[in-house]
Amino acid sequence: MGYPLLTHRRLGCVGNVRPTQVGGHSNPGQKREAEGTRSTCRVTGQVDRSECAVRNCWEQWTREGTHVRKTGSGATRKTTKREDRRIVRQALVNSIVTHSTIPADVGIAIVPQTISSHLSEANLKSKHPFRALPLTPEHRQLRLQWCQARSMWNVTDWQKVVFSDESWFVLGTDYNRVRLWRHPGERYNSPHSARTAGVMVWVAIAYDSRST
Repeated sequence: MGYPLLTHRRLGCVGNVRPTQVGGHSNPGQKREAEGTRSTCRVTGQVDRSECAVRNCWEQWTREGTHVRKTGSGATRKTTKREDRRIVRQALVNSIVTHSTIPADVGIAIVPQTISSHLSEANLKSKHPFRALPLTPEHRQLRLQWCQARSMWNVTDWQKVVFSDESWFVLGTDYNRVRLWRHPGERYNSPHSARTAGVMVWVAIAYDSRST
């Protein structure tokens, strides 16, 4: 009889590493006795699985002589595919909605952990919003045009320019405490940027001078 693969669906781990044979035993009862000579921590370190996964695997092996999960074992899915789509749609429509309020918004009685799992399956991650100035598309276009018009300037031209730097002091909500749902690569999209009231303090520098 072969040795069991470490499998634990709740942890999202399906191992392809077989645990080291203990004492060369092939009888499940003998394996249980031999297991006492090796700590669970040591085994978990060798196969890179949690203690719970290792313990469950060995207990099933000694009890049933197999590591294969029974059909239908594990937690039953609490939502339908249609409800899953509604959960994901809610996070896309209102990215700052929390996993605690989504069940009430979509009318589904499930725990927040289940909401997080469904959103994770849709590749939606909970992130802090990117803090930036509230630039409109027109602002961005004007900035791009300004840079393109000066792309061939030399040192003499740039000596006539004053550069400024700003610090933004927030007067409203602390957006470090706000989280939103977004896909990877959407950090700089306008819906995922934080806008709030504040005061801008700036300084300016030129080729041979600066503000005081």
